[in-house]
Amino acid sequence: MADKVYPMVYAFIWDFDGIIVFTPHEEAWRIAAETYGAKGFTSDFYQKYVSGKPRLEGGRAILELLGVYKALGVNTEKEKEKLLIEFTNYKNKVFRELIERGVYKVNWDTIEFIKGSKKHGIVQVLASASRNARPIADMVNVYGRRLIELFDVDVSGKGSSKKEVFAKAIEYVIKRYGFLECGIVFEDAPSGIVVAKELGLKAIGYRDPGLKEHGADLIVYSFKDLDPLKILSSLRCL
Repeated sequence: MADKVYPMVYAFIWDFDGIIVFTPHEEAWRIAAETYGAKGFTSDFYQKYVSGKPRLEGGRAILELLGVYKALGVNTEKEKEKLLIEFTNYKNKVFRELIERGVYKVNWDTIEFIKGSKKHGIVQVLASASRNARPIADMVNVYGRRLIELFDVDVSGKGSSKKEVFAKAIEYVIKRYGFLECGIVFEDAPSGIVVAKELGLKAIGYRDPGLKEHGADLIVYSFKDLDPLKILSSLRCL
């Protein structure tokens, strides 16, 4: 019996915040950190320890590295876990309030690139570590449609780490389409680039040349007039 022949399947695997939609995640974390007495929360700290990571992982980094646990006299693991849940729930409350006030911006150049990629049959996967990505993508209107409808697969928040989320992206694409010839991750956080490469995916960094140091195969500064087929070719996927 002959082996089953699968069609070539290419997938663009997307981080959400900072690439597709600019959300107030950093601002929400900053407000929460200051409320709980954290010292030293900067954009550099956010990018290194919080951005691109699941909520609990990012929250734990703030409480541990910025001395909140120590300042509040929280020592046992049970106490730490309780404070972590309280802290991250507060951050989510702040985040939702900011979103409801319209504090976000759609990256329309990325939207156009995704639409153009879909015309070439490239599978689009939403793969944010944040569980907030899906509710926002459900809410945002893009040319009369919900933003989430641009994606063929959504694995946002389906993992305790970014690596698990990207692994789910690979798993779901193969399960749905039978094969994955080449998967390309679009990321603006070092942690996302690193785990993408660990999983054997191609990785494109967005707007930060320093992501090359973390393994990004390519850096793009704008999606305007970017050709998806040239991306596939330049990364030797075609």
